[in-house]
Amino acid sequence: MPEYVVKQRVPVTVGLPGEKPAMGEFSLAPQVATRQGSETILELLNSRVRVIPIVMSDTDSVLLLTRQSIEWVLPSKEVDPELVCPPPYLVTREESVHVTFNDGRTASGIIQMELPANMNRVSDFLNTTGDFFPLRTQHGVMLVNKDRVRNTRVHMPSPPPIYSIDEI
Repeated sequence: MPEYVVKQRVPVTVGLPGEKPAMGEFSLAPQVATRQGSETILELLNSRVRVIPIVMSDTDSVLLLTRQSIEWVLPSKEVDPELVCPPPYLVTREESVHVTFNDGRTASGIIQMELPANMNRVSDFLNTTGDFFPLRTQHGVMLVNKDRVRNTRVHMPSPPPIYSIDEI
């Protein structure tokens, strides 16, 4: 008989196209294969699973969400930040942006990027692997689905990349 894995529930609000945001709980694995510690919401969203269950707050029913259809996820303020993004997430650059989703809704905030010295633009960051990225907003860290974003307005131009002397 297969062993039952007890998962940690974390309260989230999920943005779905053309619908009002859904409130419920995601279930995170107690351990991930790539590092020590619990799975984070960002790791769950960037995993290979196609369907993510959410236990709905209002009915305790389970809604199975196709990962690709999720526009954004906003963890509740009481969720430990270590369960939102995996450590170490080394921020090498920050940019203030305004994101417009395919359905016309918008979000503003700061993209915190982890990029090598020869890459420093938001476009470089958005072209990296992973379907979801963190956007720090006034409501907390919103995890945004790159495929559901129509456009991203960067408020200030990025400076030129920093090269080491060895690269010149």
